[in-house]
Amino acid sequence: MATDIPNLPTPGTSITSTVTLNTYEMGERIGEGAFGVVFECTDVWKNSLVAKVLKPHEALTDSLEKNAVDEINKLVHVRHPNITHIFDAFVFNGAYYIISERCDFTLAEMIKEENFDGRFWIIPIARCLLQAVHFTHVQHLVHCDIHPGNVFIRLIPDEMVPDQSTATTFKLGDFGIARQTSSLDPHGTFMNSIRPPEAIKPDEFGPLDHRLDLYQTGLLLLQLLVGRRNFSRDEILAGVPRELALALDAPYSFALEKALRRRVPYRTSSALELWRDLNSQASSDLD
Repeated sequence: MATDIPNLPTPGTSITSTVTLNTYEMGERIGEGAFGVVFECTDVWKNSLVAKVLKPHEALTDSLEKNAVDEINKLVHVRHPNITHIFDAFVFNGAYYIISERCDFTLAEMIKEENFDGRFWIIPIARCLLQAVHFTHVQHLVHCDIHPGNVFIRLIPDEMVPDQSTATTFKLGDFGIARQTSSLDPHGTFMNSIRPPEAIKPDEFGPLDHRLDLYQTGLLLLQLLVGRRNFSRDEILAGVPRELALALDAPYSFALEKALRRRVPYRTSSALELWRDLNSQASSDLD
């Protein structure tokens, strides 16, 4: 609950970053997820931004605050066209703040639209998402929280005609629980419905590494095709997502069953490999 976060801002509050010294004016609260509360905000340039205030798991001592600043400062350098742009990341009044660009809506909202056709969208979404995942892994980071609510749709405005948008792109966002590969913990914070098998039974299913992002990406792409949103712990351990993927047409059956294998050593090894698998026959599916 939001009460887990100390000193939540109120609309009109001005907060200055201890990292960049930029000042942000907080707007209305616009959402709350498993790990934080999201507010509208603007900076001195009048950019439309969002501030995510993360829920801490323990009180911040001076040492913990330094470690938190070191950790979230890494996120400022994760810059890619398919990753939501992070303007700032800092600790203020005992809470973690991440300031990022404001997108127009999420993939979760898009999926709920009456005429949504996952087969039409899967390749454009996968192209953007897998580029973001690949870049993240090159930075030795693991996102750990890939699901439709963290994939954002940005309608690119025309600066000469501000009321019109000229293009659509998909961006991976919300790096609030991203970790370096060496810092992953099977007992860390995962949403149950996207918790990979190796985070439940590491001794049985293998090491916790960057391939957990590929498993979560496989779940997301599977959802686009079959509409199944959530899986229980028992279903994940039993390999139900992979069984659903095997029933799909090629190339999706081949590509997604590899990404959703329970045992990490046999799973798709990289975002590049998953992209190649998806495109092995994708062009004929789009004719």
